[in-house]
Amino acid sequence: MNQVDTLIIGGGISGLSAAHFLNKRNVDFLLLESSNRLGGVIKSQKQDNFVLENGPNTVLNNNLSIQKLINDCNLSDKMIFPLINSNSKRYVFHNFTPEAVPLSFSEFIKTPLIPMFSKIKFFWELISPFPFQNKSVYNFFSSKFGKEFHDNLIEPFLTGVYAGDTRKMNVKYCLRNFWLLKKKYKIILLGLIMSRKKSSNSFTFRNGLCEIIESLEKNIYKKTELNSKVESIKKNGNLYEIKTNSDKTFLCKNVICSIPAFSLSKIIFDNNLSYSLSKIDYNPIDVLHLVFKKKDIKKDINGFGILCKPSDNKSYLGVIFNSKIFPHICPSDCELFTVLIGGEKQKDILEIPQKKLLTTITAEIRSLLNCEGKLVYSNHYHWEKGIPQYNEQQEELQKSIFNFHSNNKNFKITGNYFSGVSVSDCVMKSERIVEEMFAN
Repeated sequence: MNQVDTLIIGGGISGLSAAHFLNKRNVDFLLLESSNRLGGVIKSQKQDNFVLENGPNTVLNNNLSIQKLINDCNLSDKMIFPLINSNSKRYVFHNFTPEAVPLSFSEFIKTPLIPMFSKIKFFWELISPFPFQNKSVYNFFSSKFGKEFHDNLIEPFLTGVYAGDTRKMNVKYCLRNFWLLKKKYKIILLGLIMSRKKSSNSFTFRNGLCEIIESLEKNIYKKTELNSKVESIKKNGNLYEIKTNSDKTFLCKNVICSIPAFSLSKIIFDNNLSYSLSKIDYNPIDVLHLVFKKKDIKKDINGFGILCKPSDNKSYLGVIFNSKIFPHICPSDCELFTVLIGGEKQKDILEIPQKKLLTTITAEIRSLLNCEGKLVYSNHYHWEKGIPQYNEQQEELQKSIFNFHSNNKNFKITGNYFSGVSVSDCVMKSERIVEEMFAN
């Protein structure tokens, strides 16, 4: 039996961040990763002069934890911020045409995306202390601001984040910052004004987000075991007994677990937590990279990208205009686009053979861009269990995790299936867990 002070289960960004902050405290630990690589959903790929992200495209520079991590890894000077600023246009379809999402008061008044009634309702609710009920995203926004407000603004963006169904999404957890503003300031407009100072920007690196993973890996590679899948977790007095697929058994005082909910549900010793974890849905999603020559694109759309709603009848959820944001990711005579496909409402599309799906999506993107000429390059990546859903079961999950932590003081759970899906959210949760466990 192997003894170690602290065992980290899972080598995605949550587990790696925990390892980093433990390392800074000189805590004895070992990280177990079931696959042959570290990084989890961060999966950068450099090929044929293109930098591709098969997982997250950027990281938000929005909390102290991610800033500490970047500084500690000596990556601050290597951060690359978007060429176009944070106020650049995002688009949604309106009457089959890309329409810019309003980002100012004047744009909001003029936008055809929502009727005047909804605009009046929106401004009235902003200045009114209305009750913020915990219900679905669809029910909340439709009842407060009208169906068009939900359909044309809220649904496309949340579909882009979660690839889910707003009728199932829990507004408290899917729009956590909005919820917290309302809770703290009572009046939304006041909260928005008070939070303006906290605005943030996204970033990447020359070779993609894998540079974070590679830097973290360098510092802890001697404390990492790849291809080591945990098959059982048992409580042994005040200690935890962990068995792996390689017939190794570890006895440890502390555990930090960052594996997906569907994996943890099968091996955790707490039945209530196991049940709650098993109810978390992960929607499948495909990431398709397409490259065209600039000269062949007749409709140049400048901005971050475009998102779709189900009624648009597109075969994709949205398109990111990658090379508009980060020109370094491809040759100067090309444009690179990332197309997101699948999710809750497009599962049937993912059943189409890859070759046919590529043909279908390419034709639709050509039409969007009025693009002629050959497809220069394409890359296709499939996530069978892609994005965890913050649906009606989130409240129950939060309670289950809280109760589990209360009963097992030295066993902490982290990951992207609660309290935020972003990379920076995961880093922040991991640092807080390390601080809680080793406060003294």
